[in-house]
Amino acid sequence: MQPDPGSPYSEPATAEEAVILTLMSLGRRLRQRQPGDQLDLPALILLKTLLHQGPLRLSTLACHIELDASTVSRQVRQLEDRGLVERTGDPDDGRASRVAVSDLGRTLLEEGAARSRATVSGLLASWDDAEREQLRVLLARLYADLSTSPAPGTAPAPTTPVNTLETS
Repeated sequence: MQPDPGSPYSEPATAEEAVILTLMSLGRRLRQRQPGDQLDLPALILLKTLLHQGPLRLSTLACHIELDASTVSRQVRQLEDRGLVERTGDPDDGRASRVAVSDLGRTLLEEGAARSRATVSGLLASWDDAEREQLRVLLARLYADLSTSPAPGTAPAPTTPVNTLETS
């Protein structure tokens, strides 16, 4: 790969360095607000988790995203005020409730996912089909390894990972 001579880019020396630099750079790019964005990163994480896991109690949601219940409760309340989540009764415990993504929340997730895919598609526009497929295979393998390997000092990852930009 030959970067633009005026670019601050220098090719990573190892695969590990390449993964770290790429994920950091891509993460920054995808977190940048774009015209039309109505969801910040914490909202995206909560909504995407709820979409893929189904309606959850707040305590279960907090476990899935590895945050304390008070933080998740505050974030969910903000999403509820915006009409992005809905509370329903918990069939297993009449005193508790579960939180689910509302139709509006689902729509905003779909729009955000489309913008993210467009950003990545633009980055890969000059890649041929074989290069794109090779990248897909290698990233899928890396993601599978990441999903099944807990971070040091943490519990294992949830069994149903949120692993796609697709929303359905």
